[in-house]
Amino acid sequence: MKKKSKIEIELYERSIQMEKVLAITQEVEASFKFVELGLLNLREQKTLVSNNHVTIQLLSSGFERIIKILLLLKEKHLTGHYPKLFSGKSFFNKYRGGHGINVMLEELLEYSDDVEELSSNQLVREDVLFLKKDIKFKQLVHILTEFSIIQRYFYIDTIVMEKENSAINPFELFKDFLYSFLDGVDQETLTYEQADTLAIKNTIICIERGLRGISRFFIFGFADLGRQYYADFSNFILLKDENLGSMKYAERKVVPSDSYYPISWPSLKYFRLISFSKKKLLSSSNYKCWPFNVDSIYVFSTGEHFYLAEIGREIFALTGATSTYFKIPTYLKSKYLKPRGYATYLLDEAKKLNPNSKF
Repeated sequence: MKKKSKIEIELYERSIQMEKVLAITQEVEASFKFVELGLLNLREQKTLVSNNHVTIQLLSSGFERIIKILLLLKEKHLTGHYPKLFSGKSFFNKYRGGHGINVMLEELLEYSDDVEELSSNQLVREDVLFLKKDIKFKQLVHILTEFSIIQRYFYIDTIVMEKENSAINPFELFKDFLYSFLDGVDQETLTYEQADTLAIKNTIICIERGLRGISRFFIFGFADLGRQYYADFSNFILLKDENLGSMKYAERKVVPSDSYYPISWPSLKYFRLISFSKKKLLSSSNYKCWPFNVDSIYVFSTGEHFYLAEIGREIFALTGATSTYFKIPTYLKSKYLKPRGYATYLLDEAKKLNPNSKF
């Protein structure tokens, strides 16, 4: 077998590292989404005695994955590499078979004692202290741990056992956990529904505070290693105390581009635009991959850096900046575009019309 060159080895190693970064990105995104969906499911509960199986499943899966990723980042930060593949499966065995959320979190908190960035900032320090000291959050971690390790199938076991199931019931523990947020509350002035809503909201606040604290490790725990995944946990790390419990991050964002429409012939805007633009005709016969259901289209260059395409008498944007400026959708919204079709060369052709382009 031909020996690989130094460059080939470096490229191979770089590709492996990119695969790892992509894998972490997928895990982080999924983990925080699990927790968010768990909180949404909790908020939708009508009463404290509602079935909470889905909520616990989502929360435990989310927290376990997040903390495992943080432990892997810690390993990379301290040793310079992730656990080797041949020992990767056994890396988490010491944490109660890989499901000991409480043990894994405890290791992270012990690690935080020696990280200056996790203690020098007051807000960060308070969030980490919450993870260490808050009784209710520690109760939650205990419940999720018991569920993850041995009690995920508590009700299945109950069905097949001949005698009463005397094991810890995580679902009842979670109900008790919810009710504990009414301790000290004068419930005489509240309806049952109001009391349940208050308990659920306070539970969500507790979970959000814990998640905000855990998110701090991505930013402050491992130099730059965790910061590149900011987009996936920003909803939680940016939570201010006054916004806790509102779950505004779960509300559907109104995207301005959803209301954009193409510029159509024969509007005044259409004629004004084409009269001040340079254009080029593109024909299907000149391109091997033609994704449109029309034989030809025009591409335009106008202004210093705006690029457009006319497809079937409708003008679309070829860049995000163009879309925002003219308030029109990109060509991907054209009704003449074939399913899964795209043409990256449209922008290249339009840029050739602009003498100032660095194409």
